[in-house]
Amino acid sequence: MAPTTTTTTAPKAPSKPAVWRLVTLASPNGLMAVSCPSAQLCVAVDNDGHAVVSTNPTAGAQAWRVVDIDGTNALNGVACPSIKLCVAVDDDGSVVVSTKPTGGAKTWERVDVDGNQYIYGVSCPTVTFCAAGDLNGNIVTSSDPSSRAPKWRVTNIDGSNTIDSISCPNSGLCVAADGNGALFVSTDPTGAATSWERDLVDPPAGDDGFSAVACPTVKLCLAAASGSAGNILFSSTNPTGGVSAWKGAHRVDRSLPLVALTCLSESYCLAEDVATNVVRATGPTGGAAAWTTTFTGGEGGNHLRGGASCQSASLCVAVGARNIVTSANPLGGP
Repeated sequence: MAPTTTTTTAPKAPSKPAVWRLVTLASPNGLMAVSCPSAQLCVAVDNDGHAVVSTNPTAGAQAWRVVDIDGTNALNGVACPSIKLCVAVDDDGSVVVSTKPTGGAKTWERVDVDGNQYIYGVSCPTVTFCAAGDLNGNIVTSSDPSSRAPKWRVTNIDGSNTIDSISCPNSGLCVAADGNGALFVSTDPTGAATSWERDLVDPPAGDDGFSAVACPTVKLCLAAASGSAGNILFSSTNPTGGVSAWKGAHRVDRSLPLVALTCLSESYCLAEDVATNVVRATGPTGGAAAWTTTFTGGEGGNHLRGGASCQSASLCVAVGARNIVTSANPLGGP
């Protein structure tokens, strides 16, 4: 009888954790938001009117160029739907637009669109649509953001409350969040105020409202509560389904307020807190257990208090103060 031959299969190598790199810039101070339309372009903005631009975002501090694009105004948000368009918003009712964001200060144009209002985060899912919120309950939209002021429309949807964050997966859906626990949903965001539905989701006691909202697709939106217990996350797989469609109120971090959310897809989302920590989930609607810490920065002086952007499985970036945290392998793996 021939001897029995046993075939063995070599075990798979364990997946490697995501590797994150923290760099601290000498200047500027107060990075507020970042947008990465490709792995070869990231644009951050700060509260001193600067754009901080890199064509090699994971290469370290020397790869980031500081450009004055808005005088002394604070830039609170930026969205780059492509490498040929970036739109930033400031605290003086203006948008600052560039169709060549790597070209230096002269390629950025400042356009007054909203009086002297303080405009917060901006979302531009395409080069033909942008939406932002302001300090007094207004939504500012454009169907041609690279043009001048007449193409921007200001619509009040929330009285005098602050619209803290907005996310639009496409031009047919936007979700905005205010500081009083309300979410506003519209399938016609350039329309009248009546095209926005108010959903009072009402975060738990100790929270004031929402600090961030992220909608990677029309089938998933996340909203992070703000305030002293601001590590609470709400989610909806049917954002147009009314207040009952929002679930959650679970913690995704320790006891630290979340300040930013970004999602690469429905199956990968990232959040950052005020102590330079980054948490991620590959199943963001799965409750607290689905979220794990992927980067721990500690509670030193230069906290992350800005935004985050995940361009692809090969690039995620988070910013705040003078810190930039990047990963060329945010999902982990071999």
